[in-house]
Amino acid sequence: MKRLYITLTLIALFGVLAYTNPSLNNYDDFISQKITEKARKQSDPVVGALGSLLGSIAANLLTTQTARKDYIFFSTYDTMFLNKRVQAIGILNNFFITDDSAFKHND
Repeated sequence: MKRLYITLTLIALFGVLAYTNPSLNNYDDFISQKITEKARKQSDPVVGALGSLLGSIAANLLTTQTARKDYIFFSTYDTMFLNKRVQAIGILNNFFITDDSAFKHND
């Protein structure tokens, strides 16, 4: 009986992981949100306002430069744009950035 519960629990867990594997559209929304957050942190209010307005357009452009690998239960996203890289893992409808050189501020 214990083996049945473990099997059913694993099936349910893998089902949830597969169902909540984020799509490329979800990644587009995530990148748009990151761009908007970064723009709002700018000291120049004009740059912040333009960044907020143009964030979704920039995210769409970045998404076209993204390679997504779907592993059924999670996905990896690799974006290269203007010699900057963003790498992320998408799992359970969330994204975790593993390389964010594109979001780092160069002083």
